[in-house]
Order: sequence, then C-alpha cells, then structure tokens
Amino acid sequence: MKKIFFLTSLIIFNFSILFADNIEIINDIKGNGLKVINHSWVKIEYTGSFEDGKVFDTNVGKDNPLVFQIGMKEVIPGFEQGILGQNKGSKRKIKIPSKLAYGEKGAGKLIPPNSNLIFEFEILDVLNPNYKTIDSEKLEKLIKENAVALDIRLDNQWKKTGVIEGSFQETAFDINGKFNVYLMDKVRALAGSESQEVELIFISHDGKTAEILGNAFAEDLGFTNVYVLDGGIQSWINSNKPLEKYN
Repeated sequence: MKKIFFLTSLIIFNFSILFADNIEIINDIKGNGLKVINHSWVKIEYTGSFEDGKVFDTNVGKDNPLVFQIGMKEVIPGFEQGILGQNKGSKRKIKIPSKLAYGEKGAGKLIPPNSNLIFEFEILDVLNPNYKTIDSEKLEKLIKENAVALDIRLDNQWKKTGVIEGSFQETAFDINGKFNVYLMDKVRALAGSESQEVELIFISHDGKTAEILGNAFAEDLGFTNVYVLDGGIQSWINSNKPLEKYN
C-alpha cells in the first residue's frame, strides 16, 4: 500500500508542470549534449537574483552543483520549465514570474511575496530516466515478442480511437484524476511471477501520463524494462498504424 501511495503522490507532482504558464527567455546559448526530457536527472550551476540585480543564491564556483530529477517538484516550476527541453551544455538567463516561483507566500526572509526572479544557469550534465521512450515501430515489434503493452487511457478514449492489437486496457486515472489503485494488480497479473523483469510498455493519449507512470515503475517500484510510447496513441495514429475496435 505504501508503494501505491507513493505512486499516487508522484502523479500529483507531475501534473503540476504540465499546465504551467510561460517564463521569459532573456539569453539562450544552445548546448549540443543530451537533451533534457521529463524525468531526466540534471546537474546545474546557477545564480538566482531579483529584478534589481541583487543575488539571493548561487552555487557558481563552489564545486557544489544542484542535482535533481525533472518532474519531481524538487525546484520551483519556472526553473524546471526553463531547463526542460534544453541540452547538456546549454546556458540560459530566464525571468520567472512570481506565480511560477514562490508566489504570494514568498520563501521566508529570503524571497519576498510576489517576487519575479532571474536565473542564470548552465546545464553541466544530463542523465536519462530509467524508462525508455519508443516509437510505433518499436512498440509493434515488442508486442510481437510478448511484451506487456498497457493502454492507460479512459474508456471513452478507447472507444473513440480504437486500441492497438495485442495491447491491454486498464485506466490509470478516472475522469476526475483519481488514481486506479488496482493498476499494479493488473500489471502483476499480466506479467506473472517475473513481473519486475517483464518488458512493460505504457500507452497514453499523448505520452505525458505514460511518462509519469513509466518513471514511477522504473525509479521507485524496481521494474527494469519499462517503455513509454513517445507521443502516445496520437503518434501511432499519425504513423498510419492499424487500430481495432474496443468493445
């Protein structure tokens, strides 16, 4: 039950970054290393300041880089938004509106309420999450090799688009966003006794929810072969792959 609670908590954390407002990009120097995706681990050197230029925090020159995982609500939303999609070696200066920083409450004596913040940072290193994103061709191949492909969308979505032949259906969240605590039972029933070694694939509408579950199963529940269909069922449809009617 502890694992189910933790999994549910991860989902709540991740949904908060999917609907964030925008930051302002002041300077942007592109890196050419590994790209930061949802749930990447990143190592960052940064300086945070107020709009008047006063620095409130920095780790530059201290040999103490900030290390955290994207999507886990370990930093303020605007900072994470500025890093997501960038590459190792990227250098950026961004302005974060207060509602994507510390908002009306501020942060103790350090950050006053309703403060817009300026961050300059460099992405020193990037590590991909323990799940892998795959395309439609790879998904098709894995299903033929008896991987467990789990379509976690809603019932009405299965009926609207149809489902992928060979996939299984088990909704992860109901229409109100409540997590299905029986999802783990479904996975174990499909995977059998070697559940944590099975090749497990999550399919969602656009891939976002599947990434959240993929991260939880790989990082926290010990599954070693976790995949996410990149772009979700929409990428399958865009690839002109067949779907069968869901009853």
